[in-house]
Amino acid sequence: MSKPKRNQSKNIVISTQCFLPVLGGMENLMGNLAKNLHKKKYNIFVFADGKNSTHEKQYDKKLNYEIIRYSGIKILRKRRKIRDIKKFINFKKNINSIFCDSWKSAENLVNNKVLNNQRIFCLAHGNDVLAGKNLLKKKRIKKTLNNCDQVISNSKFTKNKIIDLGIKSKKIKVIYPGIDTCNVNSKKNTSVFKKYKKFRPILLTIARLEKRKNHKRIIYAVNDLVKEFTNMLYLIAGEGPEIKKITKLINSLSLNNNVKILGKVDEKEKAILYKISDLHVMPTIHDKKYLSIEGFGISYIEAGINGIPSISSGVGGTKESVINGKTGIICDPNSTSSIKNSIKKLLVNKYIYKKMSKNSKIFSKKFLWKNTIKNYLKII
Repeated sequence: MSKPKRNQSKNIVISTQCFLPVLGGMENLMGNLAKNLHKKKYNIFVFADGKNSTHEKQYDKKLNYEIIRYSGIKILRKRRKIRDIKKFINFKKNINSIFCDSWKSAENLVNNKVLNNQRIFCLAHGNDVLAGKNLLKKKRIKKTLNNCDQVISNSKFTKNKIIDLGIKSKKIKVIYPGIDTCNVNSKKNTSVFKKYKKFRPILLTIARLEKRKNHKRIIYAVNDLVKEFTNMLYLIAGEGPEIKKITKLINSLSLNNNVKILGKVDEKEKAILYKISDLHVMPTIHDKKYLSIEGFGISYIEAGINGIPSISSGVGGTKESVINGKTGIICDPNSTSSIKNSIKKLLVNKYIYKKMSKNSKIFSKKFLWKNTIKNYLKII
């Protein structure tokens, strides 16, 4: 029997819980996937969770493709979204592919699939495929991923975790997340650059404030480093459940002049932070209690494209986003002295810093969306 012909339709559906303008790694990934597929002349139809905010509505109006948002109680919005996607598939008929941001978005689609020759691709990021001792969750993930046409993993590390669930390797395709560049006009942002002019060096972490990002251990390292680098500044951008503990630690160590929590930042503000910073510091840990681990770490790549080396831990998929001794340093994330010495090594040795800065730029270029989207086009 001959193989059925691949659907050559230009219509693509994206089902996602995470989407711009909300800031986050998955939100950026799904938003840029939609944008870049649209640039390649695909008709994009996005079914996304939302908050029904004014900011969200203004963002959606500027999009060049169709988007439907779902707010309210989680279980109800999920049912409404699935129902509408199925109706849309039946109405539109010629859907090329459906991209789901995780197995949770794919579950009810693939397990009750409406077949019109469309293929379902499910993205996997790391934490989302960790089930621990929860056998029911493991069974649900395995069943869903097996029923997808292909699983798109954000790293080789994540791919191995999926294989551990019992999914065949040939079903999994590794496509690293993409990045965009954002040019900053220093003349238009003079006040921002003047604000940080007296500080040097400047360390930066842009991440959700949660335990696995290891902010507290970095702060302890900074506490030791400021004795030598008196004008050092550590900028923490992001929000999250650890904010009270982090703030309390900063106060207890009297580091208010050297450590600043900036809260949530947008893409423009993020670009400015990369422009003024010397080092990206994020030696993540494996938070076993909450089954939380870094599946890849796109912020290392974003820092790298700006010529900023990173301090990483090599935990999870971070070995693939920071090349030890080339684009940054991998340290022991559970050792304050290891973090401190790694930071100091790059700050003191200008030759090594310059070399890693150059390597980071070169390495990060292959993650630009203009390159990343080619990998998606191959599977479509």
